[in-house]
Amino acid sequence: MRKFISLLILFCALSCTQTEHSYFPSYPVYLELDLTFEDKELNGVMAYKEYILGKTSGLGATERTGLGGVLVYHSVDGYFAYDLSCPNETQASVRVEMDDDAIYAVCPKCGSKYNVFEGYGSLVEGPATRGLKSYPTYLSGTKLYVNNVTN
Repeated sequence: MRKFISLLILFCALSCTQTEHSYFPSYPVYLELDLTFEDKELNGVMAYKEYILGKTSGLGATERTGLGGVLVYHSVDGYFAYDLSCPNETQASVRVEMDDDAIYAVCPKCGSKYNVFEGYGSLVEGPATRGLKSYPTYLSGTKLYVNNVTN
């Protein structure tokens, strides 16, 4: 009986932790980027590009950009993708912006600062309680895919 109660307490504690740190609801993300032509500026280390549905030209009809858009960043460890929406604000219209050194993304509304250079989007400072929502990337030849949609 003691083991059962201990397991039940552990389960509840873990469940509460996951809920407390959950992000805004998942929105579909699917980008197929061509690193030879349209998206060749992403080839340089510390290069980045924002993709916002309705604002970024060249997005196909099947491409999706999450809640506030997608920030694709090329670090020394590869390509990483984050939702542009600040996790503290959780509004599509409040998007993080890259700083002049292309190391941090900063929320213009709450001032939260996120490290994208190291590939984690982790919170550095500010009122936010978690880092940027990240999306999986996959490099195949000269194509970079950002996709959280499962078939």
